[in-house]
Amino acid sequence: MKGTRAPPFPFLIPFFQLSIDLAKAGIKVSFVSIPRNIKRLPEIPPSLADLVEFVEFPLPSLDDDVMPEDGEATIDIPAEKIEYLKIAYDLLKHPLKQFIADQLQTG
Repeated sequence: MKGTRAPPFPFLIPFFQLSIDLAKAGIKVSFVSIPRNIKRLPEIPPSLADLVEFVEFPLPSLDDDVMPEDGEATIDIPAEKIEYLKIAYDLLKHPLKQFIADQLQTG
């Protein structure tokens, strides 16, 4: 469950807190990240659960299994494979654009 594992990378916490603050102001927030980071985030306060949605974007697979199965961050993979991690993140561009377009249509 969320909040029971090691804390996420420090750069995520300010964005998580911003999401909570926006929700407190009545703004609906979609917090987008890779699955392992989402699982490491603290739980959303129950009073804000309808306003903050965690959205997981799994990294696309690359040909020839060049990255480890759980390789979602630089600490998860050897230094010589970081270029492949960057490629996988770049491949999220189109799914993320589609997610935003869908939100704009339904929002």
